[in-house]
Amino acid sequence: MIKTPISHTFPLGNILLDKNTLEYNTKLILLNKVQEIRDDFALEAKHHIVIDSKLAIVYISEDNGVIPQVVQDFTESAQIFFEVSLLDIALLENFSGSFGAFSARFNNGSVVEFAQAVLFVYEEELLRFRGVYNVADFQSADTLLERLRNNLGEYSYKDIISYKEDYCQYHHRREKYCVKCVDVCPTFGVGANDSLMELAFSMVDCVSCGACVGVCPTNCLEYEEMPKEGLEEIIELYKEQKIFLCSFDDYIKLCEKNVILPESLTPMILPNLLMLNENDLLTMLQTSGNALLVYGDTLSAPMEFLNNITQQIYQKDSIFLVNSVESISTLAQDLPKMESYFYKNRYNKPFRESFAQRLQYMIKEGDFGLAASVATENSAPVFYGDLKVDASKCTLCLSCVGACNVNAIFAKSDDFSLRFNASLCTTCGYCITSCPENVMELSRDGITLKGEYFKSRELAKDTPFLCVECGKAFSTQKSIEKVMGMLGSAFSSDSKKLKTIQCCPDCKVKVMFGQGEANV
Repeated sequence: MIKTPISHTFPLGNILLDKNTLEYNTKLILLNKVQEIRDDFALEAKHHIVIDSKLAIVYISEDNGVIPQVVQDFTESAQIFFEVSLLDIALLENFSGSFGAFSARFNNGSVVEFAQAVLFVYEEELLRFRGVYNVADFQSADTLLERLRNNLGEYSYKDIISYKEDYCQYHHRREKYCVKCVDVCPTFGVGANDSLMELAFSMVDCVSCGACVGVCPTNCLEYEEMPKEGLEEIIELYKEQKIFLCSFDDYIKLCEKNVILPESLTPMILPNLLMLNENDLLTMLQTSGNALLVYGDTLSAPMEFLNNITQQIYQKDSIFLVNSVESISTLAQDLPKMESYFYKNRYNKPFRESFAQRLQYMIKEGDFGLAASVATENSAPVFYGDLKVDASKCTLCLSCVGACNVNAIFAKSDDFSLRFNASLCTTCGYCITSCPENVMELSRDGITLKGEYFKSRELAKDTPFLCVECGKAFSTQKSIEKVMGMLGSAFSSDSKKLKTIQCCPDCKVKVMFGQGEANV
């Protein structure tokens, strides 16, 4: 009898269910609905490359220039299956390419091409390439050779990550403020071209970990096999359920250990957990009405941040880590209830708008102090904060408004005021260096859990300046005074030029060229 691989047993999660419980059929129906949603978004491989037998072995020679014996032994075994090239890292000038099509240039100008590489020296940057392996990561030479051999032939991959540059806080900016996606990527799946200020994606190197999606503060990146709308559809099926959340890889491990969950828990198996931001997790809490039980090694920064919030509001954690099979039952018994809230997220906007709406429901009229931002060693930080402006020095030039692409800072034309909504701010800091007056100060301490934090407030205001020709308001008093101070002396000998500073765009032309000529 051939045993069906766990990875092909559907619906995902069913192996963790106890078939002898009354709830089994109900939960199986739920998991089948989840699987249907998952199947709707399943991607087909669109790209194919051929991995040939050319293998590079990268080493560092001994003091006398001799190749280490361990390298010689592995080379002898590898030559049975591969065309091997030995690369002394001390002589390498450049290592480039991608899985199946690497090239190494030596300092003498020669070039070696290969499909895969094995490192006998630790080089972190080289290990970011798919198809480059560190011998220290394998239990034996045979295990490593088996991995290399399994890669031979056609390799197919998908466009798993999509990108919309609309709200990206790196794309075409004057300076680099946000490259969180690049910082967390364990490979070269996403990189930054600082000369063009554009992100660069390599789907052949992408390992589908989802980390870039989870850390993006404006949801510019989408995990196409589980887009946010699809995730919300799945979450809605878990109303009043106690969710046992784990990644696909951890699910396989649990199944191999023959783990059966307590009857009170319902498994939610996702491709990965790093793709989840704080709004995704809060959606789970408020839809299920229960705290989450998360299986894994550590809680992500968004998970810890939510615990900071619920500790302030409810004096309890909302997300609990379970990293041993033995503790699942104990934690399941004590999983606390959470306040339910059924709200549809707005995925055409940066996710902090939806997150702010959900938090306001939790806060209501209360004041629960500060929920601190989170910076951990395991993942990119989650920062929230606030902005201060020296209103006496602000000229309302609106440079900061142009710099902010999430509408946290905006201007009201009817009363010439500058306003700010702290709950929408990603604390990228681009507004700070865009300010010509240097009158802005940004903090990243966390979220103030009080209603006022989620409403726009006035940062600065000025009286309107009226066009000296037609009387129409077109600027502010301070901004005109500043321009007059800068150009007044230069224009002092030309009354027309001096007057144009105080004219609206329509009247400026008339004054410069004369009323008659303007009419013509």
